[in-house]
Amino acid sequence: MYRCSVKNIDTRAHILLHMFTDIHKHGFQELRADKVMAELEITKGAMYHYFPSKQSIGLAVIDEIIKPNYLAFYRDLDQSSAHPVDSLKAHINMLAGKCTDETIALGCPLNNLIQEMSPVDETFRLHLKYVMDRMQLSSANALRRAQASGTLRADVDVDAVAHFYLSTLEGAYGIAKVQKSMAVFKATMEILCQYLESLRK
Repeated sequence: MYRCSVKNIDTRAHILLHMFTDIHKHGFQELRADKVMAELEITKGAMYHYFPSKQSIGLAVIDEIIKPNYLAFYRDLDQSSAHPVDSLKAHINMLAGKCTDETIALGCPLNNLIQEMSPVDETFRLHLKYVMDRMQLSSANALRRAQASGTLRADVDVDAVAHFYLSTLEGAYGIAKVQKSMAVFKATMEILCQYLESLRK
């Protein structure tokens, strides 16, 4: 499971991290900012100084917590000289190793927001799409570099494979969430790794 965190917590970031936690547990539409404010013992004025609307909270969660945490691996992938199959498999195995019963039951924060907010808020959809697009592009480009170097099969459609990799990863979170089963997630990740291995030349 992707674990989102904020370093060097200041007041604004402290509020935002608690909002992220509440959204992850209950969904954005069920977010009760007044409840979070009470828990943090901050005033409404202080809250609205940093976040003038509920939507601004959700977009800040995406842009300042989810996006940097989710894209960290893919930024490294852009610069990596390792075979992308090895890098993607290592990332998959890291995610599988970090998942717990609790995180599986809560689901993937990015996937949760995509499912909840993309149909009802175009601004949310575009911010979420940016994260997914960057993940897909980095994965495809890494595979493309391997193909150019002769270490990946020439017949592979790297853009489609990148979409398939992300769809399988995020879909596995959704299925494991409804099943409340780490085993389902880990088994799917094992098969995804086997598929990626089959792309080597």
